Amino acid sequence: MKTVLLRNGIRTVEEVRRAYPDQLLKMRGMGMLRFRDIERSLFPGESFTPAMPRTPVRQIKGSSLNGVLSPATVQALARGGITTVEQLRAMNPKQLMKIDGFGVHKLREIERVFFAGERREP
Repeated sequence: MKTVLLRNGIRTVEEVRRAYPDQLLKMRGMGMLRFRDIERSLFPGESFTPAMPRTPVRQIKGSSLNGVLSPATVQALARGGITTVEQLRAMNPKQLMKIDGFGVHKLREIERVFFAGERREP
């Protein structure tokens, strides 16, 4: 924790107090575990809960797979030129596994959605 603070220019307890909570949370290397350790040590009884920004779900323009599969799977398939159910069904597992960012987890998701009960080996 000390290393993270020093790396971010925080050298004194007073600087930590001034940086609490927003600046601390923005520091490189400051995760919630370290943040909570600092909070317990310097701010007993306080518990800051950061607002979680909602990021919009990324959709692939023109893909009929949006909303059917996870956004990460749809994006990986789009990298491989697959944007429709028909194109997906025409692919075999070995071809899918060649797509950058496509792995067994995504293959299993496709099996659950489009090939119920079938196990397709890569």
